[in-house]
Amino acid sequence: MEAYADHEQIESHESHEVPERYERPERPERHERHERPEMPVEGGMSASELEREGIRLTEELLTRMGFEASVTAQADGTRVDVRAAVPDGGDDLAGRKGEVRQALQHLLNRMLNRGGTSLYHLQLEVNDFWEKREEELRELAHRLAEEALASQSEAVTEYLNAQERRIVHVTLKTDSRVKTYALGTGLIKRVAVAPADFPEPERAED
Repeated sequence: MEAYADHEQIESHESHEVPERYERPERPERHERHERPEMPVEGGMSASELEREGIRLTEELLTRMGFEASVTAQADGTRVDVRAAVPDGGDDLAGRKGEVRQALQHLLNRMLNRGGTSLYHLQLEVNDFWEKREEELRELAHRLAEEALASQSEAVTEYLNAQERRIVHVTLKTDSRVKTYALGTGLIKRVAVAPADFPEPERAED
């Protein structure tokens, strides 16, 4: 029996409050960019400073790992999107399911925030891997929704990290026919897609 223990909440298609075991989808990756603030945020870095720091840290890290990369960045507030074009070895930096890119992103965020509180967020893209992965996950979400409706039961993803799970949740958020929730414990979980009126699973004891 799969353990259902997710203490985060997700937004539901229904109006009532969702039980705490469900996972709240986080905001989707933003692609639109507005005018960048040049003034420092609460005494922090300005957008241009954040871009330069994101590029510097990424180039240094990849160089020490033995990779040549062309790095660009675009900042919006306290967030900076860093793109690394790696002509040789890009697949190794991404990983089969993006696990290496995720680890590098985590490390860069720690470096950017000097190991302290997460004031700034760095989103790392390696050779358009995440853009392609997002599209795969959106297609998967729609496919699982149709499977769940056809079988009138749960359709379940493979194990996904939080960033990947968010894409599934957000993709189906406006589809009133289905609901989504995370299965399992820990950082890596699966996402279940089920008909909106499917009986809610009981929460496993901790």
